Parts: sequence; structure tokens; C-alpha cells
Amino acid sequence: MQDFIAQGVERGSFEDNRLPVLIYICPLELDTAGQEMHSHPGYAELMLVRSGKGVVNVDGRQEHLSAGDFVLCGAGEPHSYQSDREEPLKGVSCGFARLMCRGMEENCFIAHPDQPVVHAGAGSAGLDSLLSVLEKAALDPSTASEEVCSYLSAAVVTVALRIHRAAAEQAEQAHYELGVRTRMYLDRHYLEPLTLDEIAQAMGVSKYHLDRVFAESAGCSPMQYIIRRRMARAQTLLASTDQTIQHVAAQCGYSNYNYFTALFRRTIGMTPRDYRKAVQGRTGHRN
Repeated sequence: MQDFIAQGVERGSFEDNRLPVLIYICPLELDTAGQEMHSHPGYAELMLVRSGKGVVNVDGRQEHLSAGDFVLCGAGEPHSYQSDREEPLKGVSCGFARLMCRGMEENCFIAHPDQPVVHAGAGSAGLDSLLSVLEKAALDPSTASEEVCSYLSAAVVTVALRIHRAAAEQAEQAHYELGVRTRMYLDRHYLEPLTLDEIAQAMGVSKYHLDRVFAESAGCSPMQYIIRRRMARAQTLLASTDQTIQHVAAQCGYSNYNYFTALFRRTIGMTPRDYRKAVQGRTGHRN
């Protein structure tokens, strides 16, 4: 048998080690009508999907749900659930009061801008097991049930937050890798007539996801990045060669001279001809 040695905890999940109070825990079964938008001003809510599919709307942000996913709603956050018609959503919902997660406002799991939906899949099996134990403890009529539920609630919240943190780190790493892969792809193909749909297809993601993630990584959209790379190449050719501006435009992916000139001026702040004069210190060729 392998021994397990518990390590000391210097900083727990809760301020001043205050444990949350369980307000309720109950099954959640939705029909196709779903729920109206509502909120819980006095407590935070955790909902875990056990089977089926659906959609959650948290403060105006919609996310698809499937088995293993869970949702963290702070006090006062408007939310609603909608079930899939063919695979009705079933889960478990619980509310916690006096929730003092470290660094958060009272009755809030996470900071407001953070992702409230965790697509954990099989990774939430341990959380589901804890919730099952908490369900049984909540039905225990013994006098110790309230204290037991408080400790179990603390365990549920702690595990949920750890899964959330791990998922956030994985998503951040995935976003970083997608940003790097996209930039490398654009550096190789920026002179080709690419569209956002084609770039997204090459990366294996939706164009909306790609546009958002790349903007977070590079500070601009993929299409803006292409323009910047093309304009940088145009600057190099204008400064180091005597090629006509039409030829420079063609080498940078633009068959329309007027469009290239307008785009160069908008990006660099002067026309290609004026840029060549400024850099070369001499009159440019007539084109």
C-alpha cells in the first residue's frame, strides 16, 4: 500500500479559513423551455452537468454545455440554462453563502471577467463524486450534518476552483500556441491572397476564435498582420531597389497600384514615392 502524506497548507482557498455555508443542493433537470434569466443576490451557485447537453447564458455570454462541464455564478450574476431537445440537460446545482474565496468579493468564486464555464469533461469526475457525498450529507438528519456539509462544501469549492485554474492555464497555453502557429503560418504565406476563413481552416479553428486569440497575442487581427508584413516588405524594396512602385506593389501581393498606394499611405503615413525620396534622399523614378 502506498502511503499518502498530507502537506501543510499555508494559504487555503478561503479568507481567514472561513468555510462556506451550504444553502441548498438539488438535482437540476431541464425541459426544452429552459429557464428565464435570474440571479441570486445572497449566494453563489455551482452547477455541474451530469448528462445531456444545453446552453448557459451568464451575464450575456453564451456557452454550450455537455456532461462534465460546470458553471460558477457569483451572487447577483444573471444567468439562465437552456436544454437540448434531443439530449435533455441533467445535473446538480448548489448554492453557497458566506463564501469568502481568497482575493474575491463575498459570494464570488472568481473575478467577474474570468470564464465562468469550465469545459472539464471527464476531468470533473472527482468534483462529481464530492457533490454526491454532499447530497447525501445534506439529507442526513443527524445534528452533525450542518458541520459536515460546511466542510464538504469547502472541499467542493476548492476542487472546482482548482479545476477552473487548471483549465484557464491550459486555455492560455493553447491560445499562446495558436498565436505562435498562426504567426509562423502568416510569415510563410503573407504574400499569398489569403482570407480569414482560409487561415482559420489551416489552423483548425473557427475564424471568430482565431481572430480573437490572435488579437490577444499579436495586438492586431490576422489580416492586419498580413498588411503590416506586406508594408514592411514594400519599405525594404522601396529603400533598397530601383524597382518601379507598380513592381514593388506586385511583389507585395497587390495588383492594384492605387489600392497599394492608399494602403501604404494609411499604414506608413506617406505615399510609396515620398517614402522612397525620404529614405534614398533622391528623386524617385517616374512611374
